[in-house]
Amino acid sequence: MGSKGLPKGITQRPDGRYMARFQYKGEKYCLYDHDIEKVQERMSDLKYEVRHGAYTKERNITVNAWFRIWIDEYKRNSVKETTIFRYISAYKKHIEKIYGEKRLKDIRPEHIQKLYNNLKGTETVAIVSTILSGMFKQAYNNQIINKNPIPLTTIPKARVEKTERRVLTLYEQELLMKYSSGTLRKLIEVSLSTGLRTGELRALEWKDIDFENKIIHVTGTLTEVTGKLFKDTPKTKSSKRDIPMLENVERIFIEIKDEEKRKKLIKNDENKMGDDFEDIVFKSRRGTPVSNSSYSRMLNRTVDKINSFGIEFEHVHPHTLRHTFATRCIENGMPPQVLKTILGHSSLSMTMDLYAHVLPNTKAEEMQKIAGLF
Repeated sequence: MGSKGLPKGITQRPDGRYMARFQYKGEKYCLYDHDIEKVQERMSDLKYEVRHGAYTKERNITVNAWFRIWIDEYKRNSVKETTIFRYISAYKKHIEKIYGEKRLKDIRPEHIQKLYNNLKGTETVAIVSTILSGMFKQAYNNQIINKNPIPLTTIPKARVEKTERRVLTLYEQELLMKYSSGTLRKLIEVSLSTGLRTGELRALEWKDIDFENKIIHVTGTLTEVTGKLFKDTPKTKSSKRDIPMLENVERIFIEIKDEEKRKKLIKNDENKMGDDFEDIVFKSRRGTPVSNSSYSRMLNRTVDKINSFGIEFEHVHPHTLRHTFATRCIENGMPPQVLKTILGHSSLSMTMDLYAHVLPNTKAEEMQKIAGLF
């Protein structure tokens, strides 16, 4: 222990701040903080940067070099693998070419603001701002930069145009089922009968299907990052849930399982995908998981087929089937709290938003029920 019982290398100044000091290869380094735990943590980080060449007296580290350190040392063990892939992909696409070779200390608020202003799409702005905010905050904490430019920037507000939530009519449901076949038809029927998110549906594994208790365990979601598919953890805590399995859904799962057994006997497992997706329920013809883009294409090819018969049918997104399931549940009187748990919503307000969407369509009908009372 150092002076006054303080840890080695730490002293307290007259102004109350703690000062941490250490020496490396003849160079002295020091930093200050009012919180002793923070100054210890920052000293530990600073020692790492110094010993690995990320910190110099002149602080000439580039944005590229610091991004690699930030990812490897501060994010790799604290966020999901898919998040790391998203960070790397977004960095390479939106940040690297513009500011990658610049010195971190030379990046000013106006540089970042210009980058934000030129980005398109709410999700893109969100992930780029998350990356830059994390990088510069850590660099400031490590005293690699004297000022953090991020607090002096403003994230542009997205212009959100409210679009009408697409819900299939009962007739459209029948048409979609009638003109689809194979894996697509099974995906559609299970989606319309469970309300699963498209990623949850495509991520289902046989261990998630409890035939004995007639329950579907939702344990994850299939995520695609830069062309690679990952079985990711659920979107939120409430997304991990159990859904009762209806008879038609059970019948579909049994059909798929029987088909798999036949294929294994004929092909001797030549479509093996590896341990990650060996147990997946819904597979493409190649035996690989169904990607979201492939699912969307199959859906809209079916819609094109329906239109070719002279029947007007708008294009459908896989998420439309989840909205349709929720709407059918509301129309048939399912209580909001029950629907919330089935859909895996994190708050009741999200579920009530669906009710607010559906109920206006039935206002006239409901008012007629009380017409005779006046």
